[in-house]
Amino acid sequence: MRILIVGAGAVGGFFGGRLAAAGRDVTFLVRPARAEALAAHGLVVRGSDGSVDVALPHPATITTEGLAAAGPFDVVVLSVKAYTLEQALDDVADAVGERTIILPTLNGMRHIDLLRERFGAERVVGGVCVVAAQLDADGSIRQVGAGNSLSYGEFDGAVSERMLELHSSFTGTGFDTKISQTIELDMWQKWVMLASGGALTTLMRSTVGAIVAAPGGLAVATGLADECFAVATRAGFPPRAAYRAFVLDTLTAQGSSFGTSMFRDLMAGNEVESEQIVGDLVARGGALGVDVPLLALAHTNLSVYRANRSRR
Repeated sequence: MRILIVGAGAVGGFFGGRLAAAGRDVTFLVRPARAEALAAHGLVVRGSDGSVDVALPHPATITTEGLAAAGPFDVVVLSVKAYTLEQALDDVADAVGERTIILPTLNGMRHIDLLRERFGAERVVGGVCVVAAQLDADGSIRQVGAGNSLSYGEFDGAVSERMLELHSSFTGTGFDTKISQTIELDMWQKWVMLASGGALTTLMRSTVGAIVAAPGGLAVATGLADECFAVATRAGFPPRAAYRAFVLDTLTAQGSSFGTSMFRDLMAGNEVESEQIVGDLVARGGALGVDVPLLALAHTNLSVYRANRSRR
């Protein structure tokens, strides 16, 4: 399968790099500056200890200007930040053909509606990636936490021929893979984890251990989780009991150094996916009649941060 990875940052570079290193037909859609950097220095993926896991001296790259001549790809993996999605939709248009599979790894659910509207529901499948990675100053990608997996599936739960073909291409490339027959629930569960954890750590500007050790911190953590559970349940995707326990354990662990990627981005003064992860869940809660005061407070806090950042 011809695979187009949209973006060669932390997520796209990690999964795309491993696919390419395993001999899959991978091309990275990147901006001209990133294309020049990859041509000069290659694509390097490092483990959490700094050791090199993948080193591609000459990764295949393409810019938007070259997509029309390249023709449609079999798979388009969208690995961009959610706040750049609308631009990405324009960028990838020439890569999408009649039989192209569009596999997004974005967080939340808003992007699914946008992709279906632009390219047709039949081309869009669900995806959930799990990896903690960051793009370092030297352009290399470094894993900063344990675990790396990619799940994908049809929204109707079918194990289709195209899912089997995609699974065959992705399996055995250095990360865990799975065809999920409950991909929409999986996406909602990850959203609940990211929204509750992101809201908690950005609102309190600290990691979980420090938050739950403070007066009232435990109540805020459990309250945010419960609000997110309530929205998902009212939407028709109640998190499994084991996943609810996982979320609560993660957000209430004594002495934990856990902090979300949104928290890390905020502390670094970077753009954050607040509207897609927190804001959209607040909006859906309102539409469904679910009261989410803590989540709404966190969204207000993040909106103030983004406004101040824009002014700077």
